[in-house]
Amino acid sequence: MTIPTLHQTKKQQGNVLILFCLGLLAMLGTAAMALDGGHLLLNKSRLQLLVDSAALSGATEIDQGGTHDDARDAVVTILQKNLNFAEFREIADSLDLSAADTFSDTVTDLLTVEFSERPDPFAATNSATATYVRVSINNIPLDNFLAQVLGLNKQVGAAAVAGPSTALIECYSNLVPMVVCGANSDPNDNFGLEIEQLQLLKISSNTSSEIGPGNFQLIRLDGAYGADDVRKALAGENYNGEQCFSSDPTEEDGQIDTEPGNSVGPVAQGLNTRMGSWQGGQLNEIDHPRDLNNCEGAHIPLNAEDELDTTSPEYASAYRYADYLTDTQMADSGPGSCSNIDHDGDIVSPNPARVERRVLQLLVGDCDGETNGADELGYLGSACFFLTQAVMQKGNEAYVIGEYIEACNSKGIPSGEAEDNAGPYKLVLYHAGRTDA
Repeated sequence: MTIPTLHQTKKQQGNVLILFCLGLLAMLGTAAMALDGGHLLLNKSRLQLLVDSAALSGATEIDQGGTHDDARDAVVTILQKNLNFAEFREIADSLDLSAADTFSDTVTDLLTVEFSERPDPFAATNSATATYVRVSINNIPLDNFLAQVLGLNKQVGAAAVAGPSTALIECYSNLVPMVVCGANSDPNDNFGLEIEQLQLLKISSNTSSEIGPGNFQLIRLDGAYGADDVRKALAGENYNGEQCFSSDPTEEDGQIDTEPGNSVGPVAQGLNTRMGSWQGGQLNEIDHPRDLNNCEGAHIPLNAEDELDTTSPEYASAYRYADYLTDTQMADSGPGSCSNIDHDGDIVSPNPARVERRVLQLLVGDCDGETNGADELGYLGSACFFLTQAVMQKGNEAYVIGEYIEACNSKGIPSGEAEDNAGPYKLVLYHAGRTDA
């Protein structure tokens, strides 16, 4: 049996000490990665939120007619407001905006605001037509914990690009197969439609068509053909799920297909389910429920020009959307009556009846008066109308009256092509990688 000498024992103890120190250093490194790494990622996320909101704020300022200097002002203002929150205190300590220069791309040593005419590649320019904004904050120092023991220093940076979306493909799931003609193509002006104004959503057999010969403001939805499908669609049935349209008139889905013919019976039967009448075409109160509130005034006549008679007493006492909201709210999900004795109808409890079945979502088209028969109209957008009264089932009286209440929402899907075409858009964030041309 060999007994270790004193020299060998001391040598082994020295080896253990070295291994212990190496293990301790590894533990400190692991702890530093966990603690300081988590702290770094947290502040990286916080900084990204700051630049995202700042870029959108700058893009909004430009979209509303502001200059690049105005956009930089908006960026600095929103940053100052957000940095007042407690969770951004560490970043606020390093990002001094008191001497921000909003007349230069380099707003501060750490903050840069640049502009481009395209989101990708982002080519920084001083051109006044550049509407895409990139906000960059770099080299923000952070507090160190265990990382300092290892001689490491933490810094974070983030960037965001915002601006108008590329051409939108707008999709709808609750359209009725009718179209109104826009007075202009500006969505910010509601296409020239006047809020709370009554208008013809479908003309009678005697009224001249804004669309063109043979058209009565009916359209053909995907998967729907002929009068029977018009009836079902006006009663609220869907065809092929979503209907999608492009804001680019040169695209195939930038056009609205017209459905020629008056379709007197199907139109009246389909729409009148919303007013509590089910006649023909296998319509019923379960699959095609009425609105909770079917109050309406006396039938509004047309004048000698076959337009709405705005001077008639019936027009003056028409049941308006404001009346609908008040009466429905007063009923409080229970039965009720119309608040005005000049209005007929009632208010019922839900199930199967549903609220706002009388709110119709229509497309807005670009009409030139020369669309003959089954043809196409340029797509402008959509609008929501309140169905003012039930529809008469008689050719010269089979017109539909609605009150324009608001622009309707759609589900917008960016096309990915940054082309400056007329039509709807929204301000969005883009990937902010360094892609300068």
